Amino acid sequence: MKRIAARVLLPLAIAAGLSGVAGGVASAAEVTAQDAPSIWLLPGVDLGSLLGPTVGLPTDLLRPIFGIITPIS
Repeated sequence: MKRIAARVLLPLAIAAGLSGVAGGVASAAEVTAQDAPSIWLLPGVDLGSLLGPTVGLPTDLLRPIFGIITPIS
């Protein structure tokens, strides 16, 4: 019985944890230093002020690649 419960509860706990980590608010608006984005770790726990500067990193990293691909296409 313990083994069946572990097989059911462990994937549910992992899925809940991953959805909590990946949960956040997607926005296409320009982010300024005054407007920290809302990045929620858990309901009521906003990490936007800590993780706000990292929001633009994917765009900054892909900008040179986009500049190379655009003339080719």
